[in-house]
Amino acid sequence: MATNNILLKQGATQILFADHATDFGAAPATAANSLIVGTPTDVQIDLTGVAATGGARESAKVDLGATRAELYELMACIEFESAPADGGNVFFYWAPSPSSAAATGNPGGATGSDAAYTDSVGKLGQLELIGTLTTRNTVLNIGLVDVFTPSNRYGSLIIVNQASTALRSTATAMDETHAVLSPVVTEIQAAA
Repeated sequence: MATNNILLKQGATQILFADHATDFGAAPATAANSLIVGTPTDVQIDLTGVAATGGARESAKVDLGATRAELYELMACIEFESAPADGGNVFFYWAPSPSSAAATGNPGGATGSDAAYTDSVGKLGQLELIGTLTTRNTVLNIGLVDVFTPSNRYGSLIIVNQASTALRSTATAMDETHAVLSPVVTEIQAAA
């Protein structure tokens, strides 16, 4: 008896979180550091100078669409002021929202706008933990954060730096830092 095959493939539109307002542009300055596939949807987040051991920032709210993928893969390229200690962490959270309005329906004290974020156990406990990027002793860290299922159509990305050093403090030098949210689509193919 023939069975169907279930395949996972990259969805149509990536979401690109970066400092589009100041210095990132459409892609990182160094092509080898790019996590971008195709033409993504740009979402503003300025991570310039986010402090070590607890500094945090939230992105503008994004619309994943009325029809969206069940799973999303989050990858990040983070640039530090100096090389952090091996084994530190940068945490990534999702602030899900049922509303498209920036200031409406946000958990954990999120504003729905690109802004500094004060993290605390109570606030972070109301968000969806996506995962962590574990640091290695180099200024530029690139890696998979995790795969997750957003619970709402709208949301903001919240990034908490628990590494030993701050993120790059010169705005013009933050031209590598970005995170990409890529839809992972399930495709069912009939067996041959």
